[in-house]
Amino acid sequence: MISTEQLNYRILFSKIAAILLLVAIIPIWPYFLYQFLKLVVFGAASFSVYLYHKEKDTQWMIIMIIIAIIFNPINPLYFGHFLWSIVDFIVAMIFYKSPKTRSPDEKRTVRDDNSLR
Repeated sequence: MISTEQLNYRILFSKIAAILLLVAIIPIWPYFLYQFLKLVVFGAASFSVYLYHKEKDTQWMIIMIIIAIIFNPINPLYFGHFLWSIVDFIVAMIFYKSPKTRSPDEKRTVRDDNSLR
């Protein structure tokens, strides 16, 4: 189970990554921004993988692992700008649509714990 603070950080990192991905679609930025973007998206996806693993949400964990592999800064993938624009938009929408609340099982557990008091 994750804490409320961890959930809030996951939401914040997802929003930051989504905004940066949408800004990166415009082809006027220096190469440094795209390197920074890969680092931020990789970090946000990796943190999300960790939290989804703790929540036992396998579907979202696998989605975030794929995003982390695509945006990894250590062994980068090389696409043309047009393809990167499409990938950036799709991944931004994935970050935007990612769950903003706990899984239903965890909500039930929290309610059950509170009802015992």
